[in-house]
Amino acid sequence: MRRAVALGAGLVAFAASSPGHADTPPNLWELARDPVARARWDLHVRVERLMPPYAEANPDAELRLEAARGLLEDAGIDGSRGQDVRLRLDLGTVYERLARSQHRADLHAKAADILAPAIDEAPDGDGATSALSELVYAYVRLGRPREELAAWRRYIAQLVDDRARIVPLINMGEAEMRLGLLDDALATFRQAIRLCEELSGSTPVNSTYALALWDLAVAQDRASDSGTAVKTAARARAWTWSEVVTYGQRMTTRTVSGWDVIRDDEDVFFVPEWERDWYLALGYAAEARASADPREAARSWGEAERHWDTYVTRSAATDGHDPWLAIARVRRDRARAAREAAERLAARSRVPAGLP
Repeated sequence: MRRAVALGAGLVAFAASSPGHADTPPNLWELARDPVARARWDLHVRVERLMPPYAEANPDAELRLEAARGLLEDAGIDGSRGQDVRLRLDLGTVYERLARSQHRADLHAKAADILAPAIDEAPDGDGATSALSELVYAYVRLGRPREELAAWRRYIAQLVDDRARIVPLINMGEAEMRLGLLDDALATFRQAIRLCEELSGSTPVNSTYALALWDLAVAQDRASDSGTAVKTAARARAWTWSEVVTYGQRMTTRTVSGWDVIRDDEDVFFVPEWERDWYLALGYAAEARASADPREAARSWGEAERHWDTYVTRSAATDGHDPWLAIARVRRDRARAAREAAERLAARSRVPAGLP
């Protein structure tokens, strides 16, 4: 499960997870004596003004990103070493945000190829921290967890606000889990949960807390602690809070649960996308365990079986090695056995009294 980090956090609708940054312009003397430096700075300012708010996703926002891209490319900025680092960071950021808007893997790759060396060249420069946040999401979308994990460690080390660290920690834990580093992932998810508990009281923290519980449940399940995993999934499902929503000109509140959040496919994404099926399977398994009605239990076990089967089928069809595929098969088969047992119990309970 991934939630985007907002730049002005993912997974946010986006969690505000990155620090703001203010560019330091060249001084007036530098601008006066170096027309090239002045032109570069002016281009950077024009691009920055075009950049839409991070959470904004609409045709106008995409047009503004395309306009920023056009300005940079028309000026000959292509990400090559030797070009102005600030403008290279601008171009990589524009490519990454367009990649998310247009769902283009080629732009994720271009963003990573530009941002990684630019950040290494000027790690303490203006915009480097926010560019790191863009870089990690390029790695996420490209399915490159080793580079992603290294970038998360660099990024989180620069965050001083505990509230800003929670979503990056969760995403870093997911990279650790994907690499098979379960002990590290479990520790990271527990750290995120502790921070949420210390900072409780706001909707973003509530939803992030639920997501951290879901991640912890999956990590526990993959660590062969299925009993504890189902209990943790039950906690995640049951976690509820109130949100203020607006309908027209009227404001009201609604109750949201952890079960709602894990099924949210707008703000919470998965790489690969069938990862979500493991989370949902655990949620239905928790529902089945809690059901006193064998018919309801059979239905819930059937849903758990279906989601684990989807995970198994889609993962087995890929070329990559999935370290969790064998466990997923075991979980699917156990869910099937539990469903069949619940169906037999439900059938017996429907036999009228006095009949053999």
